[in-house]
Parts: sequence; C-alpha cells; structure tokens
Amino acid sequence: MMRVFIADDEDIIRDGIRNCIEKGDGRFLFAGEAPDGEMALPMIMEMKPDILITDIRMPFMDGLELARIVRRAMPWMRIVFLSGHDEFEYAQQAVSLHADAYLLKPIDSTQLTATLEEVASRIEQEQQQYLRAAQRSRSEQEEDALREHFFNALLSGSISTAQAIEQSTRWGVSLTARQYLVCMMRLPDSREAYTQTQALVSRAFEGRTEEVCFFRGSTRLMLLLLGDSEEAVRERAYETCQNLRHEIRQFLGWDTLTAIGLPVSRLSALPDSYRAAQKTMLQAAACAETGVFGSTDFAASPASGFTFTQGGSLADKLRHAAPEDVPQIVDGYFGSASAQDVQSVLYRYYLLMDLLVTASRLASEVQPDSIAPPDDPQAVLTQAATLEGAKAYATEVLTHLTSLCYRHQNVRYSAEIGRAKAFIRANYADSSLSLHMVAAEVGFSPNHFSTIFSQETGQTFVEYLTEVRLEAAKELLTNSDARMSDIAFDVGYQEPHYFSYLFKKHVGVSPREYRSRVN
Repeated sequence: MMRVFIADDEDIIRDGIRNCIEKGDGRFLFAGEAPDGEMALPMIMEMKPDILITDIRMPFMDGLELARIVRRAMPWMRIVFLSGHDEFEYAQQAVSLHADAYLLKPIDSTQLTATLEEVASRIEQEQQQYLRAAQRSRSEQEEDALREHFFNALLSGSISTAQAIEQSTRWGVSLTARQYLVCMMRLPDSREAYTQTQALVSRAFEGRTEEVCFFRGSTRLMLLLLGDSEEAVRERAYETCQNLRHEIRQFLGWDTLTAIGLPVSRLSALPDSYRAAQKTMLQAAACAETGVFGSTDFAASPASGFTFTQGGSLADKLRHAAPEDVPQIVDGYFGSASAQDVQSVLYRYYLLMDLLVTASRLASEVQPDSIAPPDDPQAVLTQAATLEGAKAYATEVLTHLTSLCYRHQNVRYSAEIGRAKAFIRANYADSSLSLHMVAAEVGFSPNHFSTIFSQETGQTFVEYLTEVRLEAAKELLTNSDARMSDIAFDVGYQEPHYFSYLFKKHVGVSPREYRSRVN
C-alpha cells in the first residue's frame, strides 16, 4: 500500500484528492495533508510517505522549495507537482528536481488515479531492481575493497590525518570539517542482504558530500557524517539513519538496528566516535532488535554482578537481571532443586508456571500485555515434558523479559517522554502544535525527539497527537451540544471536513453517528 501526502493551500483541492484516494481500490492510503510547505515539511519528515503531491505556489514555503528539501533528505520519495499555471519556468524547475509528474489544475479523478498508478509502478520496479541486485564485476569489487579498506583504516586509526586528506580525493570526498560522527547499522548475515544494501545506498547517497557510506565486513554498514557543529551533525545523524532505515524497510523488506557514536572535532579522533558507536550497538542490542539509538540515549549503569544464588525473591532477581544473565538464571533456577525433584514432570511444570507468572507480572510493570500470563496449562505441561524443553522455554520468556526491563532501566528518556505527552495533552487544542514545538519544550532536536518518541511509545508524534485530539472530541460529542465545526476547532483542527475524515478513519463512524450512538 502506497502512502500519499498532500500539500496545497486550496481546501477544495485537498478534499478532492483525499476523496479520490479514499474511493480507490485500496492501493493508496491517505497519509496526511497541510496547507503550505512550512507546515508540511515536519509532517513529511516524520510520516515518510511514499508519494508527495504538492502545489507549486503556496504561502510561507512553496512546493519547489519543499521538494528540494524532501528530495535531499528522502531521495526515494516520489513527487507529483500541481500547478494552476502552464508556465515553462515551473515545468523546467520541476524537471530539475526529478519530478515524477506535473499536473495542471483543475485535475479530475481519472487523471489523478492514472498518475498515481504510474508512479506506484515505478516504485515497485525500483524495489524489484534492489531485490534482484546483480553481483558487481570483479574490477568493481576490487575498487570497493580498496575504498572500504581506506575508510576502515580511518576508524582504526592506522592512517595519519595528512594521508587521509590526501587519499580521500581518490574517492571524491573532502574530509575537511569541524565535526565528524560515525554511525553503525547492523545488517542480516547474508550475501544477498549485503548486495541489496550496497545497491540501495549507492543510489541513496549519490552526490552527497557530507555523508559517506561504506561497509565494515558484510554485516555492518558504516556512515561517516561531516558537519560544522556538534549539534548539527548529531541532528543530521538521527535524520539520515531514520530515513535510511525507512528506505531499507520499504524496498528490501527487513528492519535494522543502528547505533550513533559521539561527535568528534578532529579527523584523528574518528576511532573514538567509532568505539562509542560500538558500545552503543552493544547496549541497544541488549534491549532491542531494531531502531536507532544514540550514544547519549543510555543511562550509565554499573555492571550487574548478578548472582542467582543471592537472597531475595524470584521477582527481585529477575527485575534487576540483564539479558546476558539469562543462561545463569535458568541454570540456577532449575539447578536449585534436588536432582530427584527436577526429574519429575509435575515438579518441572510447577517451576515453569511460577516462572511464567512472575515474568508476566514483572513485564506488565514495564509494558502492559507484553508477556501474557500462562492461560493454557496443557501447553506449559508439554514444554515441561523434558528438562531441556523446560529450560529452552524459560530461556525464551526470560530473554524477552530481561530485554524489556533492561531497556526500561537504561534508556534515559522516560521522564522526557512523560513531559512531552503532558505538554501535548495540555496544548492539543492549538492547531499550530507541532513536533518542533514539543521537541523544544523537552529540550531535544526535532529528529532526535521524533526517533526516541516513536521507539519508546510505539507511535509517531502525529499518531499520538491525533489520538489525544480524537479522545477529546469523543468527550465533547458525548457531553456537549456543540456544533461539529466548533468541536473541530476546539480539539485543534481548523478544517471541519478534515476532522470528520480523521474521526471516521480512526473511530469507524462519523462524529455525527458517534454522537447519536452514545446519546
């Protein structure tokens, strides 16, 4: 399903396109809309739609400027321009931005549908090209090996600054900058994934001089970012890593885990940034399979020094254990019983049930419903049929539990996320409330905030804001006689039609139908 975003300052145009998408065959999904480029940009950066339909002439930020920024940050995105002016200058600029289509207003549904179908076909063809990425020639492989050897030498510190700057010109890169930052992305361990990723990043980073992509082995994709300030290079790291993660999911069909190191001010200090990325990867892998994590996203914590035989209840022992402690926990738990007892299936069943109930209760403290309580005694009894089976099942459950607890205890931003949610709940009625405003309120850059908010809550900022606004709308529909247009304004929507569309999309019925049912 292709997600479509609309930027146009005419309500009637946005309504028409939205209705056309909604009445289609389900191949396209309306992702969002904005009346100008300035409001559209942060929404697009967070939502990452597949197709952007934008008017060229809009207030504050026109469609051409919006497209330039989007094209640089998200080169995969397809862009369709709308214009009420059949002027050569506009068409020429659209061509320079590699526009996928240029439509003159007024447009009808048939024309729009045909254009979207054509654009979607190009996206699918591109996806197939990546999935069928051919093996590079021998000479290309040799050139790749030399390039990777050079950049990996920078990370290991085995090349001097003077040599690095001199040799970098061969690879079309200038390594002169005020700040440097290394990021590391974990890839699946397969030749196919390596080849596909290589083809994708070659296109994604083509012509970009401040971001360098290379491999360290076959399962690590490295990013070297150059910038003018620590804040700028860190912010761009979150943006670049999130966008690349999205592109890999979209075109290759699998997800990644990414670690961002620390900015350094000298080229000779790149090994320090690399080591910080390595450490962050280890911390991230202990609590997540996928996502983007920075070196400052984890709280400093001492080694656990975990010993299962220490005193305390089973819950206390599990609450403070780390993922690497799981084998010791399982051996200690089943080994604490006598050899005769542990040979009994019923005794192993008792031990396993106690462990599962405790794990479910602890997990609910961190993330409700993440580990379900054992509701099928026969299934547990089957797992307890052998000691090896009981241990394997316990290991699986405890690995999940300790990852949840480790992340909850070591990822630093639970308080900031709580403040952000409180700020959103207090200000949802403000139609201008944006991700940038909330990020500034809790002291984050926009891209960093967007990353940690979605990873820690499971929702994007826009999804959470929409949820809060619609819950407020339900309350007003139930307990007041206010008009639909007034309710829309009261919960932060300037356009009643858009409010009604979102309400029906998320609740399943229109606001009017909802009021009739509850009353």
